Amino acid sequence: MVSTTTSEIAWPRPGMAGCMFCRIIRDTRGVTLDHAQRFNFFPASPLCSVAWLLAGDCHLIDGPDQIERPWTGARLPKLAFFGPQLGPLASWNPRETYAMTITFYPDALSAMTGLDLSPFAGRMVPAEEVLPQPLLEPCRELFDSIVRDGAERAFSVLEDSIETLWASTRPAGTRPMRSIEDWSASLVRRAALTDLGRSTRQIARRVKAWTGANQRDLHGLGHTEQLYARWHEATENGDVDWAGLAAASGFADQAHMIRQMRRHTGFTPEQLRQSARDDEAFWGYRLLGQYFAQPKGE
Repeated sequence: MVSTTTSEIAWPRPGMAGCMFCRIIRDTRGVTLDHAQRFNFFPASPLCSVAWLLAGDCHLIDGPDQIERPWTGARLPKLAFFGPQLGPLASWNPRETYAMTITFYPDALSAMTGLDLSPFAGRMVPAEEVLPQPLLEPCRELFDSIVRDGAERAFSVLEDSIETLWASTRPAGTRPMRSIEDWSASLVRRAALTDLGRSTRQIARRVKAWTGANQRDLHGLGHTEQLYARWHEATENGDVDWAGLAAASGFADQAHMIRQMRRHTGFTPEQLRQSARDDEAFWGYRLLGQYFAQPKGE
């Protein structure tokens, strides 16, 4: 398959460490894709995101039956907010598309906005219905800024606004994280040290409000992330041993790993291995591979 689509991932500037996870660009303008190539598959993630649909349309896939009729799925608004997705996410573009997504650590977004994220787990809503004005206005302005100043300048101005907001709301002790597992462990420690109450139940409620997920979900996603990382390394080395990967990633056995992978991606590990290599619809998984390929010092 030959494709000249653009799928890019960019990391945040140092001033937004612990707030913004990454920025993703997807541009299929000028590229002819068939029906199957216009799907977009993503794994479960505890991160929140704001998405800009700059050109084209996008329909969310609500269940397996909708794969056959993807145009019947809910249409993504031009500016959308996604809460943590504890299951796989799929969408479909009926024509050429240009979109940008910024992903945030949920506790950082909660600190900046004052939002209780627990009602938004697994949901997409128009950003205008959720985000407070200090964050919503610069997000809205991006549309006109891109036309006026070009994409890179517009993105830089948006990051300036987010960085300023983050600087005034950043919780003490926030630091860069290299994995979901490390981030969730740090989050639980911070929740336990807050002055609002330190019982097990209060900590659990605080984590749920800050992230939209419970500690068990975060722990499971951390295990799956470790599997992604080791799977990516094994694939690069040409030596994929699923039983060994399951044990190294903290799963009880290979069957447990397969169940968890299906829960978080919708696919078995082998199905995902084959598709993620060069299937256009799995471009999001290839970007995930770029994340794991980063040197640890970056």
